[in-house]
Amino acid sequence: MGVDVAAADRAEALADVRWWWREQRPGPSIWHRLDLAYTVAISVAILGALVYGTASSALARVITPDAMATYGPPAALLGLLVTAEWGAYQGPVVFSVADVAHLLGAPLPRRGLAWRRLARGLAAGAGAGAVVAAVLLVGLAGEGRGVAAARAVAFTAGVAELGVLGVAAAWAVESSARRERLAARAIWPAVVLAAGLAAWAAAGGTGRDVALWSGPWGWAVQAATGAGTAAWVASLALLTAAAALAGAAAIRACGRCPAERHLRRAEARAGAVASLMSFDARSARRAFETGTTARASRGGGTRFARLRRTGALAIAWRDAVTARRTPGRVLEASALVAAGTALALLEADRPAAVLAAMLLVYAGAARMLWPLRAELDLTSRTRVLLRPPAARVLAAHMVVPAVVTAAAAALAAVGCAAAGGLHANGAAAAVLAVAAAPVAVACAARSARRRGQLPSSVFVTSVATDPSGGAFGILSWLALWPSLAAGLGAAPILLVTRNGPGAAVVPVAIVAAATVAIARSVATEPDEA
Repeated sequence: MGVDVAAADRAEALADVRWWWREQRPGPSIWHRLDLAYTVAISVAILGALVYGTASSALARVITPDAMATYGPPAALLGLLVTAEWGAYQGPVVFSVADVAHLLGAPLPRRGLAWRRLARGLAAGAGAGAVVAAVLLVGLAGEGRGVAAARAVAFTAGVAELGVLGVAAAWAVESSARRERLAARAIWPAVVLAAGLAAWAAAGGTGRDVALWSGPWGWAVQAATGAGTAAWVASLALLTAAAALAGAAAIRACGRCPAERHLRRAEARAGAVASLMSFDARSARRAFETGTTARASRGGGTRFARLRRTGALAIAWRDAVTARRTPGRVLEASALVAAGTALALLEADRPAAVLAAMLLVYAGAARMLWPLRAELDLTSRTRVLLRPPAARVLAAHMVVPAVVTAAAAALAAVGCAAAGGLHANGAAAAVLAVAAAPVAVACAARSARRRGQLPSSVFVTSVATDPSGGAFGILSWLALWPSLAAGLGAAPILLVTRNGPGAAVVPVAIVAAATVAIARSVATEPDEA
């Protein structure tokens, strides 16, 4: 049956298209949906009953009303920022490539095509916020503290409305190149603001009040703090009004996104899905990055154009120039490494905290290795354009990341020492924490050698031998190098803090030998790609 999509009444034409689609591709039946809902509910109930007690006792030690008042607003601000940045890569309204070609190119109302998808995205944001609130309430109500029913409902509603605000912000970023650039520039100011709010709120008094009233991120958590009833009721009313206005404005403007931006995201999603089906995380990430607005690279490094050198020094120089031209990546990596080093030194008597700190250091080291990944994306280019052997090129790419991460760790260690936050044997622990940064670089480089691809042999072996159906084997493969970096970095620090410098001599020698072996394994000829 033909459909006249060129009819004068475009809304009626869209209704005809939807009717035709329902007739040709009927969705799942009501019984199928009920069966799926029943299965999900049963699974959640069983798993929830198994882990509730452990989760409640563990979360109750960390999530308290005082901690929520201090760290709740900064964490909510960062969560809102991350959700908004999601719009730079995908966003709540994503069509398929065929939809962009056939539907967005037809004389159909763009808003009518998009508003349902956006409404589902807003609902999903509210649902995700409610789930996060439920998890936090488990910790708040632990250890016999309890939470009043009214406050629990208000807190859940507030975090759900914050999720709606985040999705609306993601749509604003998705639909406009100018807003996307503004959101990218707002990342570090928002991080600095969150850190400032946390530091000020930790002192209590006026700082805590400022954090709780600083914006929607503070309004959302007031019911879970020691704020008075009038305060959290007023903040919830303000947040409800803000979420309603943001959601209404997003739905009203949901037809104003250029088709070119929809096409870019549709192609990015198609490429990412194809890569993930092949267990190729690196290609999936690169596909998602194609959905962002291209940013012109800033000039720089031209005064070094006459340098004529080969070998490791040339590669290190090139990495230094690249780092100078992309300072955002360097700042992100340095911040992660500095935060991990500070956490390891300030909480050196807690093994779990030191291990978590080393994972932060590993994340910072991995962030600095983008030139190495670029070489591995197309190894033939390395062999054609560079005179040194490819193995030497890969090894040289670890020099600048090791220097940058070690410098960031050293600055954090000096700051901790100046603040008087070091524990027993703190000087030796600080030296080991600085040395842990190059160790993390070596482990991250060895992980990068995988190119984000799960080998078929690992998948087949895990599925065939793993009682969990392959999940444990695959997760073990994914966690190998981060776990090894955390263990190699944390073990000497813990031993020095507890038993003195003499107890770490043998572990340090082992860590040094392991790091050399890992670095040498990075410096091998890569397979052709």
